[in-house]
Amino acid sequence: MIAIRQLSASNRFGRDLQDAPADIQAAALKALNRLRENPAARSLRLHSLSGYPKPMLWKIDVFANHSWQITFELEGDAAVLKRLGTHRDVDRDPRG
Repeated sequence: MIAIRQLSASNRFGRDLQDAPADIQAAALKALNRLRENPAARSLRLHSLSGYPKPMLWKIDVFANHSWQITFELEGDAAVLKRLGTHRDVDRDPRG
């Protein structure tokens, strides 16, 4: 399994987070803390996305109902956050 020691955010992720409602922001930050602590946590449903050019793109769920998700790429042990959005928005443009 992957190990994540640090997080960095793309400009797009920063905008996505800022534009999200306050409850979504709080839940996203909790999900990112879980990602750093235990990427294998079942609640995150961490999985890679196929069909996209390298580097590999990963996705986690913010909520158990999969309504909001976060995508990221790995650079060593750093997760470079790409998108925060609804399932539909992230599926349409996972890298932003």
